Amino acid sequence: MNIQIVAKKIEILPDVRETIREKLLKLEKFNLKAQSLDAVIKAEERSVSCELIIRVDNHDSLVVEASGGTIQAAVDIAVDKAERQLRKGKERDSVRRRTKQHNE
Repeated sequence: MNIQIVAKKIEILPDVRETIREKLLKLEKFNLKAQSLDAVIKAEERSVSCELIIRVDNHDSLVVEASGGTIQAAVDIAVDKAERQLRKGKERDSVRRRTKQHNE
């Protein structure tokens, strides 16, 4: 999976960037068909926001947004949300396949 991390109005140190990359790589186990993942991290007035855009084969892109007090907090919340959505989509696809097989 191709991962791109973009920072807007904020500087991300290399060690923090690597930590973010490791957290984002964990999402790959929930959907093996994920082509790319873009993380946009923005500084706001009193918080940091993180937007994850996950492009998946044969599906619409998944977009997750979260805010937190620090970069790590915002990324953690966004990864948790994305994990839930990817897991839900994977379960939905498996249920569709099972019901389709039973109907045939």
